[in-house]
Amino acid sequence: MNTVNWSAIHAKRQRNVITFFLRPISLVYSLAIRLRLIAYEVGLFSIKSLPTYVVSIGNITTGGTGKTPFVAMLAEWASRNGFRVGILSRGYKRKRSRNTLVVSDGKKVLASVAEAGDEPFLLAKKLPTVPVLVSKKRCRIGHLALSLFNSELLLLDDGYQHLSLKRDLDILLLDAKRQFGNRSLLPLGPLREPVEQAKRADLIIITRCTDEHPGDDLVDFLQRNFPGRPIFRSGHFPDQVMFPLVGKTYSPGFLSGKKVLAFAGLANPDNFLEMVKGLGAHVIHFKAFSDHHPFTKDEIEELASWKRRSDADFLLTTEKDWVRTDSKIGADLDVAILTIKTGLLSGRDIFFDIIRQGIIKSTKTFSH
Repeated sequence: MNTVNWSAIHAKRQRNVITFFLRPISLVYSLAIRLRLIAYEVGLFSIKSLPTYVVSIGNITTGGTGKTPFVAMLAEWASRNGFRVGILSRGYKRKRSRNTLVVSDGKKVLASVAEAGDEPFLLAKKLPTVPVLVSKKRCRIGHLALSLFNSELLLLDDGYQHLSLKRDLDILLLDAKRQFGNRSLLPLGPLREPVEQAKRADLIIITRCTDEHPGDDLVDFLQRNFPGRPIFRSGHFPDQVMFPLVGKTYSPGFLSGKKVLAFAGLANPDNFLEMVKGLGAHVIHFKAFSDHHPFTKDEIEELASWKRRSDADFLLTTEKDWVRTDSKIGADLDVAILTIKTGLLSGRDIFFDIIRQGIIKSTKTFSH
């Protein structure tokens, strides 16, 4: 006798109801996005330029493609090779978001995480020699970066949709596993804009490539639909295990066999969880928060209480989450950070030569 899976039927009905209500919102969003794109194409909205080399790094899906590590990698390369580089960011969910702010002058961090936003603040901490500026008006802080730091290269963090500023190179990041999701626009799916807008990219990076998800099918799709665009692959790798409250640092292998209570507020926290497990850690409990989650002292105390009850060796989180929790964590709480770096898996020399030649050509064209 066949049994009826009522829970599966109920779940399917719930999904259908949600889809029913979200579809018209998604259609309205789609119309607004297409009208905005047309307005820029026909010149109804102006596009401003900066007299330096501007590189945009962004995506067409909501979060989780690894923009911040990629921006950090590119900025670090430029600084190490003697180029004057600055990072321009919106500063998502920061206080006083209408203000123009220099988060770092390339010598010291000048703003708090609340004032800067978690990602710009993290970039400022990770890149002590690179100026970081935030504003909704990226052209305004671009001019400020030129006047204050004489920047030869400006990196437009999360800039794919910021069409009001002309960029010399548009880099599109796509996740090897998530790709385009269900190919629906927000809020029905993860797309910020239609898939065909990948045509605006000058080059495409497939991020988070692994043996399980190498991105081969995505490469095939891109080559068929957007021929002529260079495609590169990158991966995310564990870098260090840091205990910031006591100033100790270990290699990622330190996590092997450790009992940890992990937490993360990311667009795709499962990526972090999989990496921690892949390093051999025994995850006693994992708590996922929303992306950019503003942690409270009560939440941190709850995590500490779980640690004590579970006999975990320590709490474990991400760099991005640490900058939003360090002021709320007591000095007696044993907490570690797993830092992550990104690296190109193919065409590294070709990619950086494109950037190098762009900067050199721009420097010859403009004098600051």
